[in-house]
Amino acid sequence: MGNRIQTTAIVLVSAMILTSGLAVADKNPTVRAAFVLLTQSGTGQTVPMARVILNGVDAPCPILKPDNGDGEDLSMSPRANPDGKNFPVTVCEAIYPAREAMKIKGEKIVLPTLPKSIDRVTVFGDTGCKPGDQNGCKEDSKKHWPLKRMADAAAGKPKPNLILHMGDYNYRGTPGHIQVNGEKVRVYDAGDNTPHLDCKLAGPYFGQNSVGSDSPDNWDNWWKDFFQPSAKLLQAAPWIFARGNHELCSRAGPGWFYFLDSGSDLLEGGTGQFACPSAESADPLVFHPPYRVDMGGLSVVVLDSANACDQGNLHQAHFDQQFEKIAKLVGRVPESNAIWLQMHRPLWAVKKAVDPAPQGDLDPSGQYSFIDKTLQTAYAKHPVPKQVHLVLSGHMHRFQAIGFPSSGDQQRPPQLVVGNGGVALAGNHPKNPFSFPMDGITGTGFGLSEFGYMEIELAGSGAWKGRLLDRKGDTLAKCDSALKYKTGVCKPASK
Repeated sequence: MGNRIQTTAIVLVSAMILTSGLAVADKNPTVRAAFVLLTQSGTGQTVPMARVILNGVDAPCPILKPDNGDGEDLSMSPRANPDGKNFPVTVCEAIYPAREAMKIKGEKIVLPTLPKSIDRVTVFGDTGCKPGDQNGCKEDSKKHWPLKRMADAAAGKPKPNLILHMGDYNYRGTPGHIQVNGEKVRVYDAGDNTPHLDCKLAGPYFGQNSVGSDSPDNWDNWWKDFFQPSAKLLQAAPWIFARGNHELCSRAGPGWFYFLDSGSDLLEGGTGQFACPSAESADPLVFHPPYRVDMGGLSVVVLDSANACDQGNLHQAHFDQQFEKIAKLVGRVPESNAIWLQMHRPLWAVKKAVDPAPQGDLDPSGQYSFIDKTLQTAYAKHPVPKQVHLVLSGHMHRFQAIGFPSSGDQQRPPQLVVGNGGVALAGNHPKNPFSFPMDGITGTGFGLSEFGYMEIELAGSGAWKGRLLDRKGDTLAKCDSALKYKTGVCKPASK
């Protein structure tokens, strides 16, 4: 009798737990994320693309309706899901009208429009969280993960016209070492996660998505690390996304190409939707070709630099070809537009020297290394035909600004490294403002190791002004392309 009562109690408790779980699941919104990204068609046209992420595999795609009630409804199409088990969601997309705001039928979500001219841009980079270094990603200390607080603030008034992300969205789901069939292995990371100078790829590699991996890329990590904390900002303005090394196919690449990559089967003459090949294949890498987005007053050229080794020459021939394409893209920019380059890895940046380092990678004192040598080599081989006004990057988990002389035969655009958007910060190297030759041209700048994001205003004729803001909205640094501070184009804000 006692066993029967005990068994009945267990069944009842199990039923309660199951019912409770279902109730919680039912409370999850059907729409998990909605945003507009900007891309380029195969014919060179700038294309806004609406994307909506829904609960469930093979969920029916929603209808987009004009927010003002006039005009035609817009149907959405599903993107190819790389793995329904690890991505139990459906991503729907549609080519979006540039000037007409539309809402998701049955929801209160209104998607943003692309303004006729761009005057206010928000920049984030390296926004994911490392649970082991950041108290399980709880927002309970100024030392811990600040993304939601900063993203909510950036979405407030005055709203940006455009949002740029420098890459590395998902850290909690991209560990450096994993178990594959019970064996601990190092994840391929284009040189970043290997011993110094061991920057090579000999055929197939070990990655999170290898057969037998205990840590495959999955929706839950993407949701927690990016889509959930960025919800308000995702709906504030159109986005341009750069791919970081944490979105390599050996890491969170499947999710990147499903959710955020600009490739789509809907684009006329385009390359279509990309997908990660098998890690066991003879050619397991994917390189998205560079593309250009033209808006009123601004053109952004985007480079997929995920596989560019910081110190060596991994895939040098490939990036030589990419910069040859970039030179052509820059040459076709409308004459009145400012030109920005957006890439995850910095074109020019300074970090602490690692021993042993190639002599050509070091500053004259031998204290610091210059990165990214792969990209610098490609840039030198294929100089751009028009003046580029700004290079924006992330990758270094801190802020750094470098300016160069505005005259001479070898003019270089200033470089801003905005890699302080949420992930555990790296130490600030060099700690003091610096000035020394970089390939024969003197670079001047400084860095900060504090959480923040950029607000940049266009001032016409390629000029711009910017502020680096912290989690409280206070100004950490001021930037002005028209001024030459002792620390380059930016200077630390007065305390």
